[in-house]
Amino acid sequence: MKTINKKILLLLIAVLGFSCKKALDLTPEDSVSKNVFFSDQNDFDLALTGLYSGLRSTDTKEITGTYGGNLYWEVASDAMFFSFSWHTPWYDISRGNMSPNTSGIGFVWSKGYSSINLANTIIEQLELKKDLLDPKFAKDVLGEAHFIRAICYLRLTSLYGAVPMVDRILTPSESKLSRSSVEEVTRKLIIPDLDIAIQNLTEYPFDMKWGKATKQAAMGMKVRALLYIKDYPGTIKAAEDLMAFANQSFVRFEPDYERIFANDNENNGEILFSIKYVGGGTKQGGTYSTPFGPNHLPGLSLDGINGSWQSSAISADFIDSYYMKDGLPPDQSPLYDADKKWDNRGVRFEKTFYIGGKSIVNGSLFEPWMVGSLEQGAYKTAYPFNINKGYMNEKIKLDWTNEDESDFIVLRYTDVLLMYAEAKTEINQIDNSVYEILNKVRTRAGIASVPTGRSQNQMREIIRQERKFEFAFEGIRYFDIRRWGIAESVINSIKSDELYNLGSKKLFLPSNYLWPVPQAALDANPNLKPNNPGY
Repeated sequence: MKTINKKILLLLIAVLGFSCKKALDLTPEDSVSKNVFFSDQNDFDLALTGLYSGLRSTDTKEITGTYGGNLYWEVASDAMFFSFSWHTPWYDISRGNMSPNTSGIGFVWSKGYSSINLANTIIEQLELKKDLLDPKFAKDVLGEAHFIRAICYLRLTSLYGAVPMVDRILTPSESKLSRSSVEEVTRKLIIPDLDIAIQNLTEYPFDMKWGKATKQAAMGMKVRALLYIKDYPGTIKAAEDLMAFANQSFVRFEPDYERIFANDNENNGEILFSIKYVGGGTKQGGTYSTPFGPNHLPGLSLDGINGSWQSSAISADFIDSYYMKDGLPPDQSPLYDADKKWDNRGVRFEKTFYIGGKSIVNGSLFEPWMVGSLEQGAYKTAYPFNINKGYMNEKIKLDWTNEDESDFIVLRYTDVLLMYAEAKTEINQIDNSVYEILNKVRTRAGIASVPTGRSQNQMREIIRQERKFEFAFEGIRYFDIRRWGIAESVINSIKSDELYNLGSKKLFLPSNYLWPVPQAALDANPNLKPNNPGY
């Protein structure tokens, strides 16, 4: 065991390790340790475990993983406010205050490239050692390494735009790369990587270790990658491939919306890929229930209060916009009753939120502090709502001990279906397949079907609203509104008055469609300049 631990330590220091002053090291210092480490199948398995760990955050600010925590991405969108100014970089991101020197702004960049370096090392070593491995195992390792490398680049390009493209272990003389465009990275690296993953992975994870990449995960991420570069015909073809595969596989459209997020159903066929969190004293769980949990939960306390900190508040605009059961917005629907404004909103509304004075949480009526008692203690809330959707449930643990067990969903099958509908709409091929998908999603949500004969502009808005409600608090919204070019309008128009009492107003600047390349990376490699516009 000591030998294994020493091997892991050597690998992590060599391939993943870097200091704050070395935010982009494309030449990992592993010339000795990597050949020592990779000697048998168990070593490759341990390296893959490290590769998946790079996606996941276990710190209280969710800034140590390439994909971070879904709820923090919602803080950056129009869905939530965030009140803790010390909680960088999320407070700064949500208020348009990003700069190359913002504390934590380079967390995706640095963690992404450390994971890419590890993936490159695994791929290189696999080629050298494949004769020592079981062929099926080697095939799976190859698929997983290419999959993780692809989704790391997908996250990097979706935030920073053009980035250095590294598909092998570089020598020091090769390390000062310039940035490649999003189109080039996607065409030359992300899509080929995902194709390799599709060819080598199977429907079920190797050895049934849930949380690992599968064929359908790679197929689904290919749909997302193509949509992000607005390759609509490619998106449609990739989605059709996955839909055909779903007809003969484990993949399915989960008929019960609530069951998608149930802790006892985390490996259901709707979820194509998720990041696993484990409680039970492992220190491999999440921490999100403390900053995001409701501030009044009878029987549960933290720091002398009932409930958690509630450092965030769901936007009233966001909640109010949920369609009524007849498929109309509240201001157009005869079902809307100002005295019972949360009734008749459908299943998604009821299962996404805990509603003050209505929802039962931990066996008690959920009654958070309301307007008029905002100054009660140091913990403030802004609205009589909190997030449910699997994040907050009877297993909630209000502490900083990394015990939250809910997985973070990266991609669902419904997302693929709606991406297909979006791509068809963008090239104005609005046929029965688009209506069938939308009505399937709406029926599950308890919302009336979409009337036929919608124009392209009408259908575009319908699809965007469906994505808003369907994937609320799943870390999707921030990326959607940026790629649609509407982040300024939807974020800057959010109400901000004394009701919220959460500091300065949210702000999204034109420059915020891209994040700045971190200053440490620019200092290490001048070829990354110029920075993105506005920085």
